[in-house]
Amino acid sequence: MQYGQIVFILFVAMACYYAFLIFTDIRKAQAARNAEKENHTEEEIDISDEARSFRPTRVSRDEEKKEEAVNHGQSEPDPRQGKDFRRPGYREAIMTDGILVDDLIHEIDRLAETGTSDLGLVIYTCENAR
Repeated sequence: MQYGQIVFILFVAMACYYAFLIFTDIRKAQAARNAEKENHTEEEIDISDEARSFRPTRVSRDEEKKEEAVNHGQSEPDPRQGKDFRRPGYREAIMTDGILVDDLIHEIDRLAETGTSDLGLVIYTCENAR
């Protein structure tokens, strides 16, 4: 008798558990459908007022310099003047004891083919070139 009661209680508990699972699955499916409907709804936005009042503005550094020169009674600015300007501490790039890229590629190919190369020597040479 006691065995039958335990089986019946387990059967009722399992039935309640599966009913709960089915209920939560249905709620999740409904929530997913509602979220999908919200994503597909389009809101109409009217920007005609902004489009009517829009005024395009040209932005250019060259025109600004020309306008300043004309306003100050000068002639057109010399385009070479901007190139001669150097900020403090500026140094021109120079090539000293560099290694050609073709030489590096040759060493890498030799390393890939034979497994041995003087690539370490090439890297050491690059580091000492500074």
